[in-house]
Amino acid sequence: MNKKIMALLTGTLFSAQLLFALPGDIDSQLAKLPAYTGPGLEVTVTPTSTDFMLWSPQAEAVKLMLYPTDRNSAPTSTIDMRKSANGTWTVSLPGQLYGQFYTFTVKYNGKWLDPTPGVWAKALGTNGERAAIIDFANTNPKGWESDKGPKVAAITDAVIYEMHHRDFSVHPSSGIVNKGKFLALTEQGTVTPLGDKTGIDHLKELGVTHVHILPSFDYNSVDESNLPSNQYNWGYDPVNYNAPEGSYSTNPADPEARVREMKEMVKALHDAGIGVIMDVVYNHTAQNDDSNFSLTAPGYYYRHRADGSYSDASACGNETASEREQMRDFIKKSIAWWADEYHIDGFRFDLMAVLDCDTVNAIRAELDKLYPYIMMYGEGWSGGSCALESSRLCYKWNCRAFPQVGVFNDNFRDAVKGATFDVYQRGYVCGNTDLTNIIKRGLAGSVSHPDILGNDEAAWAQSPTQTINYCEAHDNWTMWDKIFISANDYSQEEKIAADKLSAALILLAQGIPFFQLGEDFLRSKPKFFEQEPTAVHEMFEDNSYNSPDYTNAIRWGEKVRNIDVFKYVRGLIELRREAALFRMGSADEIRAKLHFLPTNDLGVIEMKLEDDCDCFIVAFNPYREEKWVELPEGVFFVRYSEKGKQHEFPMNQNPVKIPPISAVVFERYGRELYECKNNIRHFENRLGLHTLI
Repeated sequence: MNKKIMALLTGTLFSAQLLFALPGDIDSQLAKLPAYTGPGLEVTVTPTSTDFMLWSPQAEAVKLMLYPTDRNSAPTSTIDMRKSANGTWTVSLPGQLYGQFYTFTVKYNGKWLDPTPGVWAKALGTNGERAAIIDFANTNPKGWESDKGPKVAAITDAVIYEMHHRDFSVHPSSGIVNKGKFLALTEQGTVTPLGDKTGIDHLKELGVTHVHILPSFDYNSVDESNLPSNQYNWGYDPVNYNAPEGSYSTNPADPEARVREMKEMVKALHDAGIGVIMDVVYNHTAQNDDSNFSLTAPGYYYRHRADGSYSDASACGNETASEREQMRDFIKKSIAWWADEYHIDGFRFDLMAVLDCDTVNAIRAELDKLYPYIMMYGEGWSGGSCALESSRLCYKWNCRAFPQVGVFNDNFRDAVKGATFDVYQRGYVCGNTDLTNIIKRGLAGSVSHPDILGNDEAAWAQSPTQTINYCEAHDNWTMWDKIFISANDYSQEEKIAADKLSAALILLAQGIPFFQLGEDFLRSKPKFFEQEPTAVHEMFEDNSYNSPDYTNAIRWGEKVRNIDVFKYVRGLIELRREAALFRMGSADEIRAKLHFLPTNDLGVIEMKLEDDCDCFIVAFNPYREEKWVELPEGVFFVRYSEKGKQHEFPMNQNPVKIPPISAVVFERYGRELYECKNNIRHFENRLGLHTLI
C-alpha cells in the first residue's frame, strides 16, 4: 500500500492519547493478559438460544444491547454480561434472535466506552456500527454446497489480475447494470457500445486464472448511508474485518444482502473457472482509540512506543500487534472464516512486513490443514519503522523465514518500468540497459543462479513460488502512464512496443505473473484538473486512493482502440499456460533448465529454457533499433513475437533479427516435439497452434 494512502483519511487517526495508563513497558504487560482462543466469539445461535461472548480482559463490566434496526433506534434490551474464564464475558438469551442487531459497551477505568459491534462481527448494518444476527445458510446461492474454485497444481501456474469493484464496472462503456457492486461480476454477456467483451466475459477471454479483489471487508471511508455522493476509496482503512463492505452491496442496510451478493460474485467467478484472491489489511485499523479493537480491549491489539503512543509502521496511525496470542488467533481465524464461509481462494496481505513471521506461518499451516491449494502473498515491506525487531517481521529479505508465502518483486518492477518514486527515470523497456542484470534476475525468478552477477546479495527468493512478478498495481503509476512520462520523446508506436515488452517480461519470467485491471489495454489514470499542467507527470495520478471515477474508472472503449495489445497479452498468457518451462516450481529446476546465452550487446537478453521435451529461446531487445542474436544448434521456428503467434520452419537465417523494443520466442523444431512421452500435445496439434492472430 502506498505510504500516502491513509494520511488524510481522518483527523482522529493520529491520536496518541491512550485510554489506559500502565507503568513501565506497556507492550510486555499487555502481552501477559489472558487469551481465549476457543470457539464462540462473539455470537452463536443454537436451536434454543443465542449465546454471546466478548473477550475483554481489562473490563470492569460489559453490557450487551439489542436493537430492532441497524441504526436510528433505541435498544430494546440492555443486558449485563457475566465475567468468565480467560478474559471473556458471556450471556445466553433464550430463542434464536435472527433479524436483531447488537452492540457491546465496556466499562474501563471507571468509564463506559462507546458502543462497539466487537471485533468478530460477521454481519452488519449500515456503516458497520451495529452487528446483526443472521442465519448464514439463508445467504448461500443455489449450488453453493458444491462450489469450488480452481485448484492450480502449483502457484506458478496462476495468472493474477487485480481489480477494484468500482473501477471494474462504473464507467458507462462497461455495459454492466450493477455498477460498483459485487453483482457486477455476475453479469454475463456485457459488451461495450462497439460490441467488445467487458466484465467477467473479458476475464475469461483474457485467460487469467485468478482475480485479486481490493479490500472487500467493511471499511471506514465511504458513507454507506449516502452512496449517491459518489465517494471512492480503495478500502485500506479497515473497521470490521469479518463482514463484506456494504457499499458494494445493493442494500447496505440489509445484513444478508451484502453476504449473499459477495457469495454470488465468488460463485460466478468459480463457474467461469476463475479463482478469487482477497486483499486483507491486518496491519492497522482506520481508527486508534475509537476502533473496535480499542473499544473492546483497550491497547491490547496494538504496538506502542516507549512513551505509550501508537507505533506506526503502517504510516496510517497505528500498527497491530500480530505477535500477541489473541491477535494472532484473531487473524488466523478471520482468514479461515473467509476461506470457509466465502470460498476465497487466496489472500494478499497489505504491508505484510508489519506482521510477524510466526503469525504468517501459523496462518499458512492452518490453511494447509483446511485448504492447501489457497494462495498467500503480500507486500514485503512496511510503511515505516516498527516496534517489533525487523528480524521477526515479514520483510522480503526475511523470506527464508516464511518459505510458503509469496512476496511482490519490487526489484523487477522498478527495473522493468524505472524507479517507482522517480517518475522520469526510464526502465529497461525504454532503453535503460543499466538495469539489464536486474531484469535477468527477475526472469530467473529472483533465485540464486550462476549465470547472473551478484546473486549472493540480491537473489532474495528461495523459490519462484515466492516471487510475484509485476510492473503495475493499484498504487503508483500505471505502466502506460510511466512510459508516457519517462519516454516522452518516443513515438506512439514505440511507447506501445515498450508496454508490450513489459508484458512479455512479466509473463515469460519464472514466478507468478500479476497484472492490474486494464493493463492489457493501456490503462491510464488521468487527473481531473482545472488548469493546464506545467509538467507531463501532472497529467496523471499515481496515488488515486480517493480520486473520482474520472481517474479510476476503466474506460472499456480503450480495449478496442488497443486491441492489438490485448491480443498480445492474451497470447502470452496462452503460451505460458501451454509451456511448463515458463512456470517452473523450484530454484533447482530453474538452475538446471534456464540459462542466459552471451550476446553482443549489453542490453539484449537471450534466455534458453530446455528440458527433455522442449527448448525455447527468448530474446529481449529494449533498443529503438533492431538487434541480432545467435541461435544455438538445432532448427527453430518463431513461436511468438510482436506480431503474435506464428511459425516459420525452418528458420532461414542465423543469426536472427530481433525487432526494436520487442521480445521474440523461438521454439526448437524436431522429432522430440512429437516423440516425447511426457508431452501430451501431438505434433500436428502443436503446429495448428502456431497460426497468426
